[in-house]
Parts: sequence; C-alpha cells; structure tokens
Amino acid sequence: MKSSCRLHALLAFHLILAVLSSVRAADTLEAPAKEKHFLPWERGSVKLGGFVAAFDSTLEFGVNSAGVTFNAEDLFNLDSSLTVFRAEAMFRPGKSLRNQIDISYAAYHRKGNTTLSEELTINDMTYPVGAEVDSKFNFDIIRGTYSYALLQDERMRIALGLGLYAVPLEYSLAVETGGGRSHVEGADTTLPLPAVALRGEFQLLPKLFLNASIDAMYLEINDFKGSLLDVNVGLEYRPWKHVGFGLGYNGMSVNVEAESDDSHYPGADFIGRVGVRYSGLMLYGKWSF
Repeated sequence: MKSSCRLHALLAFHLILAVLSSVRAADTLEAPAKEKHFLPWERGSVKLGGFVAAFDSTLEFGVNSAGVTFNAEDLFNLDSSLTVFRAEAMFRPGKSLRNQIDISYAAYHRKGNTTLSEELTINDMTYPVGAEVDSKFNFDIIRGTYSYALLQDERMRIALGLGLYAVPLEYSLAVETGGGRSHVEGADTTLPLPAVALRGEFQLLPKLFLNASIDAMYLEINDFKGSLLDVNVGLEYRPWKHVGFGLGYNGMSVNVEAESDDSHYPGADFIGRVGVRYSGLMLYGKWSF
C-alpha cells in the first residue's frame, strides 16, 4: 500500500514537472513571437505647430493676350516669407493599424501695397507709373487622405492611398490712379484637387522616428488645368508614451489655370492662372493615443 502511494506520488510529481516544463517552454517560445509582432505605430495623434514658409508666386488676371504672368512678391510687394499655424490629425481604425485617415489645415493670407515703377497692363487696361496698388492673395490648404499600409512591421510602415485637397483661393488688386480707383478681379472660390498619396514611417531608434509623405496630382478637364506636389519629411522624438516633438520640412507646388467663368470643374469659375511654390520648416508638438 505504501509502495503504491509512493509510486502515485512519484508519478504525480513527474507529471507536475512535465507540465511546468511545458509551460516554461511555451512562454520562452511565445515571448520572442510577441516581441517580433510588437508594432510601435500609434492608433491616432494630433499635431500642432508653427510653419515658416518662403514663397514664390505667380498670378495672371483674366485673359492676357500676351500670356504675361506677374510675380506676386516682386511686383505687388507681397511678403516672401510667412509664419503660420498648422494643425494635423491622424487616426488608424481597426486592430491591424494598416488603415489610416489623416487631415491637415493651414492658412496662408497675405496683403501688399506698392507704387508702380513701370506700366502695368491687365486685360487691355494700362495702369501708369506711380499708380498705388493694394494686392490681396489668400489661400488655405485643407487636406484629407485615406491610405493603406502595404508593408508594416516593427521597423517600417509604407502606405499608399488617395487624398483630396480643398483650396480656398482669393486674389485681387485695387489700383488707385489720378482718374480714380479701380478693382481688378482675380478669383474668390474653393478648388477641390484629388491626389495620389504615399506615406512612410521608420523607427530609427526606440523613441526616434523618421516620417515622410508625398502627395501628387495632375488634372486637365476641358477649360481647367491643375497640378500639385506636396512633400513632407521630418524627425520625431517621442520621449513619453503620449507626447512627442518633431521638426519637419515641407515643400509644395500648386498650379491652377481656369479659362471660363462657367467651368464644368467645381470651383473653377474664374479666368486666370495661379502658381504657388513654397517651402519651409515646421516645429510641432504631438499628442498621441
């Protein structure tokens, strides 16, 4: 009887050891697997910062038979640099974090005043030397993009998608001469511009990331033509789980041309051309979740 009990106890002891060994082995195998599949990508974030941009802009009013465009900074004395507030938000629905929706907003509003040092001809109307010109050139960049990560692991995330830019645009001149004050209309509208999007995010160190994105489009429909290139690259440091800081570069080129005030393209209800190129640095703070 005693020998039987000892045998049962010995068997139970060996069984317990076997189970414990199996659990330990499973934990050992499972830990690297979990570490391997750990993704450092955030579910969502909000960025707020300041953007310092340098501009090179061209404008055309109406149908200029000579095909002449005017440099807005040189001729109309608009600021060639501007500091603006910029906001961005991002959200990745679903457990895989492969889907991403991001939006951004910034407003670039400028006014200028100058005295003409040479004659200026717009739509067959010539303004003499000495005329006072007040200029206004405002545009906003509102972007919304959906992208899907084709490649995603613990070190990098590469995504492709489609975006839509809404560009409120307003530009005009008020010219004061000896004969009175006249107003030269440019545009006061909002243009939708679709774009193809590429997103990249790379973990350089556990708390240091390199972010990059490119949005581009070219569109020609009847009496409207538009093109856009938007490039962003920056370094981001995340010292805490929900807080980060970043320094980035943004370069953008937008060109639109409308030839009818009754266009089939939404918002292209003006006659003229606008070209804007700007680049600069953005410093921002970030809250993520």
